[in-house]
Amino acid sequence: MRIAVTGKDLRFAILRQLLERDGHTLVSPEEAELVVPPPWDGAARYARSESYLIANAALTAQGAAELLGREAPLPGRRVLILGYGRVGRLTARALREGGCAVTAVARDKAQRAWARAEGCAAADFSALPELLGRAEIVVNTVPAPVLRSELLARTRADAVLLELASAPGGIDAAEARALGRTYLRAEGLPGKYAPDRAAALIRDAVYETLAAPRPRLGVAVCGSHCCFAMTLRALPPLRQDYDLIPILSGAAADTDTRFMAAEDFRSRLEELCGRPAIDSVAGAEPLGTGEALSALLIAPCTGNTLGKLANGITDGPVTMAAKAHLRNGRPLILAISTNDGLSGSAENIGKLLQRKNVYFVPFRQDAPEAKPFSLQSDFSLLGQTVAAALRGRQLQPLLR
Repeated sequence: MRIAVTGKDLRFAILRQLLERDGHTLVSPEEAELVVPPPWDGAARYARSESYLIANAALTAQGAAELLGREAPLPGRRVLILGYGRVGRLTARALREGGCAVTAVARDKAQRAWARAEGCAAADFSALPELLGRAEIVVNTVPAPVLRSELLARTRADAVLLELASAPGGIDAAEARALGRTYLRAEGLPGKYAPDRAAALIRDAVYETLAAPRPRLGVAVCGSHCCFAMTLRALPPLRQDYDLIPILSGAAADTDTRFMAAEDFRSRLEELCGRPAIDSVAGAEPLGTGEALSALLIAPCTGNTLGKLANGITDGPVTMAAKAHLRNGRPLILAISTNDGLSGSAENIGKLLQRKNVYFVPFRQDAPEAKPFSLQSDFSLLGQTVAAALRGRQLQPLLR
């Protein structure tokens, strides 16, 4: 297979060697049958594997314990772990095994129960002001602001602060340094601590992903013809991760415009998806039963379609596909493009924002001076939005 590896650190150099040793050919992304991005890239489907996430978190935890051990001997040290997800939980275990007394701070009651069951003390974030003054080591795993100036001032003068969360992190680095605290940011720790094992993890996760059936992603297109070129440009990266099922509204299937002839658009869409487009109500209905989708993306989604979805109207292939799909409780993702987003369609956008299993590709005013009511989604974020929706999350920020 022709594979492109786009990560830059040492683990990816080792990964290239492993893949070549397995008989694959390394090429540029433009020539590749498969692109392997770094795990923090939203397009990295292998990085959504639970087995990969756990194994990578274990490497992060081992690296964190080694990094902290270089600062001072671990036995007897009092440690606060902020967050008790995969990384927090495994880091707590590694530090306990190193002789530390660990307190886990978590908002979730179940996570606090797990922490106690696994030999840690546990507390809610409301206890931080009191706990910080006793901790010699504070490890943050929460990817949101946690330790800012007021709380940092309560930390010990000799405290070591370790940031393990993804950017921008939860610790105010500038404030921590201004207070004279020892601040460590451990970005990409698996690649630095154990690049050989990190590379092997990625290779195994990629192979696991290739062996599993790819999720079926419906790609429905409505008649905002000015967005058709953006839709076509956005599909090749999606094709790496999903089996694409094209669906055309009547306006998309039959209307020639100055942007593109209908037949030209259909042929290019079908070529990218590798199958004929669904263009009838009868063809769309099975998407809720025997031909069920993992997710359905409507890109572009016009104001007309927004109104129909918000009000339960089913009168064409796209709305039937959405109705059939939603019966299965799976994500419907809308990439809006409408000149009346801040006027006539605003109410419908508001209704759909409240609907279960409905997600939006982040949007903005695309021409605020010339078209002050117009809204358009950022089509470069289609892949990230679909990936987040499949995890039950709305990609944020929604307004760009």
